[in-house]
Amino acid sequence: MKTIGLAPNPNKREAVELAVELAEWLARRQVKPLLVREVATAAGRASLAADDDEVAGADLLVVLGGDGTMLRWNRLAARVGTPMLGVNFGQYGFITEIHPRETTDALTRVLRGEYVISERVVLKAGVCRGGEKTGEYFALNDAVVSKGPVTRMLGLHTFVNGRFIVTYSADGIIVSTPTGSTAYSLSAGGPVVHPNVSVLIITPICPHTMNARSLVIPDTETVRICAETGEHELEIALTMDGQVMHRLTPDDTVEISKADFTAKLVQLDSQSFYDKLQHRLRWGERFSGERQC
Repeated sequence: MKTIGLAPNPNKREAVELAVELAEWLARRQVKPLLVREVATAAGRASLAADDDEVAGADLLVVLGGDGTMLRWNRLAARVGTPMLGVNFGQYGFITEIHPRETTDALTRVLRGEYVISERVVLKAGVCRGGEKTGEYFALNDAVVSKGPVTRMLGLHTFVNGRFIVTYSADGIIVSTPTGSTAYSLSAGGPVVHPNVSVLIITPICPHTMNARSLVIPDTETVRICAETGEHELEIALTMDGQVMHRLTPDDTVEISKADFTAKLVQLDSQSFYDKLQHRLRWGERFSGERQC
């Protein structure tokens, strides 16, 4: 690797300090570090400063923050095929693999080629108004169609591959990737799905019926969502990964499908997805492991 981008969360002092240390560590190993301009300037390392697109287009992107920081940088890195290594300064760290104190050891292994790439599905959401596309957005975790501050529920018609499935009376609908199944979808009652499974998950938010359940579909299919006629007084929005919002009119249609590119996450250890469930969601706390079933 000739260049490595360093993208810390600028609001986390420890992440910024580690990014600057890593820049110097990489330079001593003849690897060019590219540090986000805001951080490089504040740290007095202007010679390392690079624009976000250049940082995201490096041979490797090291993201220092929580899963939210990874989601933000994924929107730039995934489209150009840059593998990402996450250093966890957040709470759960489902997609940030490395503990901060292990970062230099991890980068040493990466420079030796001792890693694998986990390819993750990325969602594409298009907004159509009057037969014309008004926006296109991408997300690693989820796309959410939901209401604004008005407390009344929405009626949301939901189609899969052009076939009508259900009208959810709910606060909204989450369409999630397997990677995002442990995020908002999980808190709304959706299933936990292994990231290697090729599916999308449709989960209603606070549905007004006991019969409404999540629907798991192949990721080769397209989900279309539109509001019931008569919802004109309500505010509706499409939100991608909880970070990018597009305000909708009640006449808009949202189409959600798998993007034609994937997110590439660097993995170094043999920790399985099930280990993460136990350690980060605290599953299996009451099982000592002494008895093998």
